[in-house]
Amino acid sequence: MLKIKHFLFAAIMLCLAVSTGCFQQVVETREPLPDIIWPKPPDVARIRFVNSITTSRDMNIQENFSTKILNFLKGTVSTSIGNPYGLTTDADARLYVVDNFARIVHVFDERNNDYHTFPKNKTSLVSPIDIAIDNNNNIYVSDSKEAVVKIFNNKGKLFVKEIGKGLLKRPTGLAFNEKSQELLVVDTKSSEIVRFDTKTHEIKGIIGKEGNDQGLLYNPTSIDTSADGTIYVSDSLNFRVQVLTQDGHFIHTFGKAGDSPGYFARPKGVALDSDGNIYVVDAIFDNVQIFDKEGRLLMDFGVPGSNYGEFWLPSGITIDSRDRIYVSDSYNNRVQVFQYMKGDAFLKP
Repeated sequence: MLKIKHFLFAAIMLCLAVSTGCFQQVVETREPLPDIIWPKPPDVARIRFVNSITTSRDMNIQENFSTKILNFLKGTVSTSIGNPYGLTTDADARLYVVDNFARIVHVFDERNNDYHTFPKNKTSLVSPIDIAIDNNNNIYVSDSKEAVVKIFNNKGKLFVKEIGKGLLKRPTGLAFNEKSQELLVVDTKSSEIVRFDTKTHEIKGIIGKEGNDQGLLYNPTSIDTSADGTIYVSDSLNFRVQVLTQDGHFIHTFGKAGDSPGYFARPKGVALDSDGNIYVVDAIFDNVQIFDKEGRLLMDFGVPGSNYGEFWLPSGITIDSRDRIYVSDSYNNRVQVFQYMKGDAFLKP
């Protein structure tokens, strides 16, 4: 079998050499993206549309000649995003996107011109929802149907173990709390947040239970933390975001059911920028609302649709160290990327 593969590889190389002479890599391009900003002039722009990602080519990741040949022999191809949900970035600026439809995680590594997916055949994901990465490069993926969190390493190429079996009922949102060195797992069905130690992967405690009073949750979905360990959770069917200490004690809440700015219909993804502003994705409004630290509405961006800067049932959001905002535009089968314009950055050339 090995001799046959070597023969096929040599044959392909010979055919290409004969037919093309000297191979030259073709770089695929697309039309220039529009320049879209929010809010519109005369107000100072704070959010700018940057990119729309469906395949690795949208991240300028190009397969060279040898990679194409190897992928051909292995039977692997670049996969388009199907139904993106949770997403995150790591310290090396890789973008990880959970694809609930394809039941994989896409990994876009623009710096190293690399794209791959995981898991491979031996480990399966049935209904992956969210993803988080700790500072030991452990990658956590929640699987709501299997009711576990699966742990990977080496950029997803190595399966480590799973946690939460028999404890979790429907795990969804994940966040790594660097301050407490904990993995926070939102259990939507139990209306709880389960705390795991990221060194031992043992349970450390449970935050919340079902209800609508302060500190109680009703079908929470997404979660994020700030540098000081404060927890922000989308309390979806209470139509609010709750702010808690790292131990789960109530601080304050904002939002309630409504159909105008500052209110929520179906809050999902939540994330913070470097100034502590809080971004909340609303799947029904098809937009992202931005609040200050006290929960006061600052602005929103996005409307229903499929053009750039528009959303169709968005779900997840993450913000990297450069204040790049990545939004899972789920039913448009893409991730849209925006830039938070700090201070007067927009006014500089």
